[in-house]
Amino acid sequence: MRRRPKQSMINPKERKRQQLKRGKLIFLIIVAIAIIQLVAYRQRILIAIGTYLVCEQTPQQAEVIAIPANWDDTIVRARGGADLYNKGLANVVFVPRMEPMEGLEETRQRGIYVPENRDLLVNILAGMGVPLAAIETSAQEVTDTWDEAQEVSTFIERKGYTSVLLVTSKYHSRRAYLIFKDALKGKASVISVPSPYDPSDPEQWWKRSKDCQRVITEYQKMLVYYWRKIF
Repeated sequence: MRRRPKQSMINPKERKRQQLKRGKLIFLIIVAIAIIQLVAYRQRILIAIGTYLVCEQTPQQAEVIAIPANWDDTIVRARGGADLYNKGLANVVFVPRMEPMEGLEETRQRGIYVPENRDLLVNILAGMGVPLAAIETSAQEVTDTWDEAQEVSTFIERKGYTSVLLVTSKYHSRRAYLIFKDALKGKASVISVPSPYDPSDPEQWWKRSKDCQRVITEYQKMLVYYWRKIF
């Protein structure tokens, strides 16, 4: 019977080749197991990816309702904010001034009226029963969620408010909540209340191209948020 050569008698090059071969085999086994697990639990993983972005808390009495600006979801967010006001959960609605579209001034100079995002929000809120006297805004233009949080921070500090109901879209709610908490830390509590009129479905986001785009974009922006926070 042919005996297997002892380890010490194997040529070093041959030993290295055998070790490399075993390492590749172990790696392939691990990859195969990971793929099997991903396939088996793919739906749970996808659902977790979508639902993590949603931060929904129980609406509570507060002093101001803040509605971050966004062209696509202007109506969705305005309706959610109006509902909270009409329920008596706050007496003031704050609307940041979103950076206007490119070419707005030139277009207006030609006698064509183009409303700003803030104008649309105010009109929708007023149409849904929020008095104009209860709607506050700022002259400073904002370009992102952090800018909006800073404007809200300045506003509530000036007014002496200590609680904010944050109304935004579902996918935007987690990141917005984290940013507003950072900006308002030590000044006011933040309660995240995503608009119930948002038709997106975080539990089936991969089935709609628009939802897919939103999820991918939000995770990209979430990484930027953590990057800025750390560095």
